[in-house]
Amino acid sequence: MRNFLFIVISTAVAMAQTPLDAAKNVFLTPMPGGLEQYLALHLTQQSVLQVVTDSSKADVVITDQIGEGLRATLAELENTAPTPQTGKAGEVVFARPNMRPLSRAKGTVFLVERQSGDVLWSTLEQPKSNSIEDLNSAAKKIVEKLAKAKSSKN
Repeated sequence: MRNFLFIVISTAVAMAQTPLDAAKNVFLTPMPGGLEQYLALHLTQQSVLQVVTDSSKADVVITDQIGEGLRATLAELENTAPTPQTGKAGEVVFARPNMRPLSRAKGTVFLVERQSGDVLWSTLEQPKSNSIEDLNSAAKKIVEKLAKAKSSKN
């Protein structure tokens, strides 16, 4: 009986999906040099994840920043209704400019679960420059690493 219970439990653990396996739809946040465009290209070409353009449809997010910066970006993207600008009568109210941090860890990419904010996977792949060839090459390597990580979890 003990052996049977052990086999059942170990089979259930082996069959359980990891969060990385459960990820199907990905949203890409804006990245320096437009790296997200090249990532979308390779993610769809290699059928690693389905790229979505609506962040609310995503299971996971690929980003180059985590923490407060990511939370602010997601909140900004999910806030589809314009916030009413109030001011005194006759006063012109200007929207606050959308400023991104000037310093980021260059070359880091994170796969983050959208609901929990947990980092499921990360890598470091720094493009040599912002040229099309270098960004495309870096994106290809990032997606290959992610595909390998997803397949090794199975």
